[in-house]
Amino acid sequence: MLAGCAGPKAYVRPGFLEHPPTRVAVLPFVITYPYDLKAGEAIPASHVIGRDTFRKTFYYAFAPYGYEDMKLAEVDQKLSDAFGPVDEGKWREATAQTLGRTLGVDAVIYGEISRIVHLSTPLYTETSLRGSLRMVETSSGNALWRQPVSAAERGGALMKKGQVVDFLKDQARSFHPEVKFLRVADAAARQALKGMPNPAMSAHEVTASAAASGRARLAILPFEAKRQPWQPAADALRQDMAASLQESDFDVLELQGIDAALKDHGWMPGQSVTVDAAGALGADVLLRGTVTDWGRSYAVVESWVKAELQLEVVDAASGTVLWSEKKRNTRQAGLLKGPTGYQSVVVAPLTGMSAGNLQRVETHLAREMAQDVATSAAVRTYLDSHSGSSMAATSAPASESPTAAP
Repeated sequence: MLAGCAGPKAYVRPGFLEHPPTRVAVLPFVITYPYDLKAGEAIPASHVIGRDTFRKTFYYAFAPYGYEDMKLAEVDQKLSDAFGPVDEGKWREATAQTLGRTLGVDAVIYGEISRIVHLSTPLYTETSLRGSLRMVETSSGNALWRQPVSAAERGGALMKKGQVVDFLKDQARSFHPEVKFLRVADAAARQALKGMPNPAMSAHEVTASAAASGRARLAILPFEAKRQPWQPAADALRQDMAASLQESDFDVLELQGIDAALKDHGWMPGQSVTVDAAGALGADVLLRGTVTDWGRSYAVVESWVKAELQLEVVDAASGTVLWSEKKRNTRQAGLLKGPTGYQSVVVAPLTGMSAGNLQRVETHLAREMAQDVATSAAVRTYLDSHSGSSMAATSAPASESPTAAP
């Protein structure tokens, strides 16, 4: 059972979106729990995994927002150069103003974990974390945004009494803290970002920031939905795809900048993107998606949550489809999972249709398809044959500012 406590609403400084920070760095997350350690004793390795997994998961989910975010490796390198090894924590003694100058950012995000648990026994398993995140303006040191978070996944014989298959899967996962903490971090990151202001970003800003890397620029176009009620799911899957592709060899353009450029060419939310509008993005590669199935199914003794997505990777210059795939992800509950009694036959199908399960199906589908995109032989061949500045030079629109060229 995945539990997440919404807790207090996020604090957002009044007028935040009138003058939002442009460039933001996500600092290394720290565990503030007061361990009772002996001399030379380190904190549990599973806790280190949980801390670092939460930071990465939050960053990937935060990256599609309308900020110019700094890569985690670059943040760590600059902190290490200025203050010594990151794990030694000397950087934590620096003020926000000093960190801003060191990193060259307008704001920094602190992540502080006050409680973290990874426990595995046949009777009870728990992987959980509780803490807070805050964005601090580096010029003044004032908080711009703050959000408490709390998420947990609990299992074992005491919790998984109704479904044999769920119990066995939980026992297997409990030996892999990286898997368990990824699931918990997903819930915590979603919880944190629910109250995060998302400023608008101009088309020029997003093109200029991506051009500096020299990598292939990927524009994830607004996803379509086969049925209009599925459009919110399409929007969520687009966001998940953007987060899941952050570690790929693409430079993923900011979604807000893409939408701004499309609107400049007459596109409105809910419409299909025309070829002319897509060509104005200054991207090398386009990713188009359509949600072809989504939702819940209930059959008294069995239920399913499902998400199905059709994706295409397109060469922006020629319009050639480089790769396409349709994939479905489902999660079932009820009879086929081995109920242990009459009560679980009735209850399990109902609880299996929870919004949390549907959200997990969406997230996992996006991760799987992002991996398929990144490792596709056709896409790899295209990237290898169009590497370097020649790619951006051939695909950038003529009207683009010289400063935006790679």
